[in-house]
Amino acid sequence: MDICYLDLLQTRKILLSQVFFCKYRYFIYTSTHKFVATKAMKEFQSNTIGRFYTVSLSYEKADTKVRGRFSFFPEWVENFSKDINSFQNTKIFVLSTCNRTELYTQTDDIEKVIELFCRQIDVSPEEFKQYSTIYNGKDALIHFLRVSAGLESQILGDFEIISQIKTWFKRFKKYHVTNAFLERLVNTGIQTSKKIKATTALSNGVTSMSYAAVHYILNNFTQLSEKKITLVGIGKIGRNTCANLVKHIDVPDITLLNRTASKAEEIAKVFNLKVREYSELLPQVNESDIVIVATGSSKPIINKEDLVARKPITLIDLSVPANVSIALNEYDHVTLLNVDDLSRTINSTFEQRNKEIPKAETVVEEMLEEFTIWAENRKYVPVIHAFKSDLDRIKEYQIKTLKKDLITISEGETELSDRLVQKITNRLADYLIKNPEKAEDTIGLFKEMFQLQVSNP
Repeated sequence: MDICYLDLLQTRKILLSQVFFCKYRYFIYTSTHKFVATKAMKEFQSNTIGRFYTVSLSYEKADTKVRGRFSFFPEWVENFSKDINSFQNTKIFVLSTCNRTELYTQTDDIEKVIELFCRQIDVSPEEFKQYSTIYNGKDALIHFLRVSAGLESQILGDFEIISQIKTWFKRFKKYHVTNAFLERLVNTGIQTSKKIKATTALSNGVTSMSYAAVHYILNNFTQLSEKKITLVGIGKIGRNTCANLVKHIDVPDITLLNRTASKAEEIAKVFNLKVREYSELLPQVNESDIVIVATGSSKPIINKEDLVARKPITLIDLSVPANVSIALNEYDHVTLLNVDDLSRTINSTFEQRNKEIPKAETVVEEMLEEFTIWAENRKYVPVIHAFKSDLDRIKEYQIKTLKKDLITISEGETELSDRLVQKITNRLADYLIKNPEKAEDTIGLFKEMFQLQVSNP
């Protein structure tokens, strides 16, 4: 017992003296040591902000038809992830909605990432770049946080965008093409969105494409209880549309259709609505007064030749690419609206919400600063982990030596040594974070002193 305790104290004394030397005698380093330290720091830059890019293609440069050509579908995630995983030192996730297709990536070669993406969606990189904007570093972070907050949405303050970001990130995380940097960024986006909703009025009123569709219907139709409404697609947007319709119509005549019938039946049961088999889509459309389409097909599911009824009908297509053929506009009895049309009908009412933009931008700045501090401190992670591993190695060696001498080591003593290792490691981490101007010299010293094998985070 006494020998073990003294041995642990001796180990602690040696380690603490080494930390003390790093902390207070870094200034005796020669210029050669400083060169080594600077070189070492360059090895820790793989997760810094400078390698982060956002490639954005949105409604600002591309209309619905163009955006449809650059849409990215969930069934492509696995194959695209394989391509990314075969490409060195790159992490990514893609966001594809009715308003935008965006790439969020950490990479050393953004041109190669764009090339792989364009190969997946079968377009040329030149064509893609014609409609897209590339942001890098801090500008890329700001853009992502603005998107998360609904500040870049076609409908200002759109509250649906953050759930779409979460969904797309999870799809890519499943195939191991994301990392701690991207995950922390998404979580920062979520917190930004929550804080803006809690402290500003940016999201008051019409703040989603699903409600924009309902807003249009409420303002352009009377006696809605007498109108036959069909909703095709029960994804997130479809469910929100359904809930808003039921909320504003006394006795709704709504029929739901979905490729997976059980999902439609589940929603119909909640709101006491009708369900029809997806195979009966075209007969149902021809019987309807209003049809809302919120599906994710790569091509139209309702075409000009499918509409045989000649009574007035309104078709609202919330999908990108278009899931209702634009050729239907050629009929005089058809009113066809897409997401661009809907945004134009309500953006003129946003004067009050526009006044909230400065408040929301202040929140974005605060969250950007918080994320930046975290990201910059990430560069210390490899050396901290390597240092702790070395301390653990020393600890295990000492324990093994004692056991060879037939000295019994209690669980409490093992726990004490673990705590000592963690405490010393925390001292190093705390010092690096609080003294960034001295970090390069300190890391160089620790690497040389302990012969640390440092890997990228």
